[in-house]
Amino acid sequence: MSDSRASSRLPVAWRAAIQVAPGRIVPAKVINFSASGIQMQCAVMLREKQAYQMMMEVPSQRDASVRTRVVFTATCVYTILSGSEYRSGMKSSDYPPEHRELLQSWGG
Repeated sequence: MSDSRASSRLPVAWRAAIQVAPGRIVPAKVINFSASGIQMQCAVMLREKQAYQMMMEVPSQRDASVRTRVVFTATCVYTILSGSEYRSGMKSSDYPPEHRELLQSWGG
C-alpha cells in the first residue's frame, strides 16, 4: 500500500483551536503535520470543503517549552469519527510568512 500524499506526515501532539462558527472556537489537537496539511482531532464534526480559521501551538525544535501560536486558514478534506471525537484532514492554505522557518524545521 502506498501513500499518495505530496509530502510525508510527521506525528505530533500540538494543541490547537478551530473556529467552527462565528464566536465559537473549540479546542483541537494536531496529530500529524506535513508541508501541505494537518490531521487534527476535535469534538466537533467539520464540514468537508469548508475553510476554517485555526490556531496551533508549534514548539521550537531547540526548546519544546517555547511554543509559537500559528494562525492560518485550512480547508477540511475529510472527517471521520474516531472513538468519541472526530479526525479531520485539513489542507492548509495560508501559513503566515513569519512562521515559515519554524514550520520548515518540522518538515512543513
